[in-house]
Amino acid sequence: MFKLENKEKNYLLLKEKKLYQAFLYLALPVMAANLLKSVHDLVDTYFIGQLENSVAAQAGISITWPLLNIFLSLSSGLAIAGVAIISQFLGAKDKESAREYSGLLFILSIGIGLVVNVLLFLFSPLVLHLMGAKGGVYDSGLTYLQVRSFEMVFLFLFTAFQSMRQARGDTVTPVIFSVISILINIVLTALFTSVLNMGVFGAAIATLIGQAAIAPALLFMMFRKSDELSLKKEHLRIKMDTMKKLINIAMPSAVSQALSSLGFLILQTVILSYGEVVAAAFSLGNKVSNLLLIPIMAIGSILAAFVGQNIGASNKERARKSYHISRNIALTLSIVGCILIFPFQSKILRLLTNDAETLKVAMEYMIWVLLTQPLMALFQNYMGVFNGSGNTRYSLIISSVRLWAIRLPLILIFKQFTSLGRSGIWYAMVISNIIVLILAQNLFRNVDFERKA
Repeated sequence: MFKLENKEKNYLLLKEKKLYQAFLYLALPVMAANLLKSVHDLVDTYFIGQLENSVAAQAGISITWPLLNIFLSLSSGLAIAGVAIISQFLGAKDKESAREYSGLLFILSIGIGLVVNVLLFLFSPLVLHLMGAKGGVYDSGLTYLQVRSFEMVFLFLFTAFQSMRQARGDTVTPVIFSVISILINIVLTALFTSVLNMGVFGAAIATLIGQAAIAPALLFMMFRKSDELSLKKEHLRIKMDTMKKLINIAMPSAVSQALSSLGFLILQTVILSYGEVVAAAFSLGNKVSNLLLIPIMAIGSILAAFVGQNIGASNKERARKSYHISRNIALTLSIVGCILIFPFQSKILRLLTNDAETLKVAMEYMIWVLLTQPLMALFQNYMGVFNGSGNTRYSLIISSVRLWAIRLPLILIFKQFTSLGRSGIWYAMVISNIIVLILAQNLFRNVDFERKA
């Protein structure tokens, strides 16, 4: 159903008059893969939730994500720059330049992935100590981080592959590999945690194997001669002017995501100060939130390719119109998702924890998660148009302001000077999301939809 030739993908991106239909057609495979990924996260959480020390294990794993994301932000920054630049060259019919940047993206992804592997393994004990993790939370977090560190080079490789494909409108191929990886992961997680009783180590090693298993096929497709953007030896050279352009667009996005991840690391540290139960509940609420964000983030990633290719083809009005179409779809999907989840939130959370107090706090958090989803839809849409148009500095501004200038200060103020308790966390999240959307709209007025590549 979703198997499209290159000409058909280009037609959908550049010429299809029914933009709503084109968006959904290209986004559906991404949604499917992301949905399966979230289901996998929930399956992981379910099996971890059945462990004897489930609260400590869930809290330990949850505090590792901001640290993992700090390093993965480098990969995401490169991928966002890759989509922006490669899509603009493809829109301008300059395939050789697109190959050149694809080769550079590949080299940087592998190199940085290896460096991240080493750094994450060596410094995870220190960071967990600084976060205040102790006892079972520390042990679970350290095990999970050090095993996952060996996954980094494979994750960076996949992100580069996905970026190259999405830049030309191919959302299906990355999804196929993602589905294979996730299915391997789910089966091994069940085997390692429930049958072999390997606990957190089993969950982490299952994720590593699932990601590594698809790497050979990714490399084969990148270098396959029949591929539209097949990489050759001459493309695997670092040219300073090429790297400078890629880094100039990648850096704001990478810094943006790194700052966000660092902010969430600090946020997680503050939340952990409220106790293991609140930390575990926050983790559970975020997993359901991520489930709701699946279609929104898929639409945002497709928006970046739409905007990039149309800017490259000098279709400024179509690029601008694609933003408005994307916004409408994202808002509609977020509202419908909240309506569907609301009656079942208790049942969903009960599947993920067997601790009554954790369930109580998670239910409290879920109310705020559902109320703020439409705001997150708008935020992701702004990120998509900023990244696709090459204005990644705007993405840096809104993500940094939301977390560092508003949310974290408010949480600390509420914690130190009010009696709100953990509710101060939820209030700060809502306030920060509202204020940053006002800022994003003002920045959007400066987007000129001109080529940056």
